[in-house]
Amino acid sequence: MNKWIRIALIGLIWGLIFLVWLVSRFLEINWNFHFFQLNDWAFLLDEFRKGWVINKASDVIFFIVLFSAIPLFLIGWRFFIKIEWLKLLRRNVNRLIYFLTGGESVLHKKQTGKIQLKKKSSKTTRPRAIDTGLRPATKDSELKVPVDEPSVPQKTTTAHNNSSYNSSSTGSSFNSSYGNSSGYGYTPPSDSPFNKGFNVPSMQQGLSASPAPSAMASFDDMLLEDIKLPERIKIEEDIPSLFERANYTVMKNVLFTGKPIDYLAISENRIIVAVVDPQTGDWLADEERFNGEDPLWFSESSHRVSPVFQLLELTKKLMNQLSAEGFSGSVMPMFIERTGMIINAEDMLTIWKDLSVIVCRTDIGGPDELKTVAQSIVAGEQPSEIVLQQVQKAIQGE
Repeated sequence: MNKWIRIALIGLIWGLIFLVWLVSRFLEINWNFHFFQLNDWAFLLDEFRKGWVINKASDVIFFIVLFSAIPLFLIGWRFFIKIEWLKLLRRNVNRLIYFLTGGESVLHKKQTGKIQLKKKSSKTTRPRAIDTGLRPATKDSELKVPVDEPSVPQKTTTAHNNSSYNSSSTGSSFNSSYGNSSGYGYTPPSDSPFNKGFNVPSMQQGLSASPAPSAMASFDDMLLEDIKLPERIKIEEDIPSLFERANYTVMKNVLFTGKPIDYLAISENRIIVAVVDPQTGDWLADEERFNGEDPLWFSESSHRVSPVFQLLELTKKLMNQLSAEGFSGSVMPMFIERTGMIINAEDMLTIWKDLSVIVCRTDIGGPDELKTVAQSIVAGEQPSEIVLQQVQKAIQGE
């Protein structure tokens, strides 16, 4: 539904309920005053001209109700506009169905029979526990790799390649090669059951190898930090070349007001201030101030001032300097996530759009909901010498 149609429809329904039914009916029953009739308003105005003295409690209540009706209508209209009625309706329908069917929600039930209440964030998504009951029937002797001295744990690093895992209709077998290569090695701890007679190489995708069913009591006891996610596919992007192909002149590693700008892309009518996030790890983004403090981003063990907020402040200062030099184009901030992960990026896209900042990803940065740098660059026109001089003066005259 169109935004303005939705606002008008909510205002019409709220006006019929509040003004026509509630206020008008209340005034008519208690004081015989018709809110939507001009004759009653004309009579009220005539009484004031004659010197009507308000000295009764009922008259005071009458005027409070009369003159507060329109402000309360506008406040209520604004309040009901903010409510997401479709989600509210769906939620209550789900609750009704859940109650009537004895615990199953039709709208959110999947083929597996499980109820999905909401979409899981990338923060809580982890590899599922390996169900040992689904493993093929394999003899213990096929999993064991002989070593010279079984009683002494070996501190060697194993290497694994794609050809070391062979599957067939009768079972599975692991063929290991040992050495100090730079592959995905696995060294079990000293108290691990892997050291008692055999070593199992890790999988190439980065997941910790699972021991035989007899060697592991419970997978649920493993710490969440010990479970490694598969490595993200690296995006190879030459950012300066991407800007140059879009008709920008690129300045690298620019220092402005003591703050570094990784890429300053200049076109005739647009300048992009691009900063690459140097931090790694998972981050929960927040762009709202709290108690007058700068907005913060949070990780599992620390926090920092929002780099998007810092980039916006830097862009405002540069924009003021450029305006003083006569530049009349736009200045766009671009924040590039290279090695980190913004776990709530999907929820923040609308906020970043309202802030007029471009947040994108490259290399192994994420999540995938963010556009790449190549997808985020808008083509411009080659800058003139005048624009380049204006930018140079703005940077030097900081």
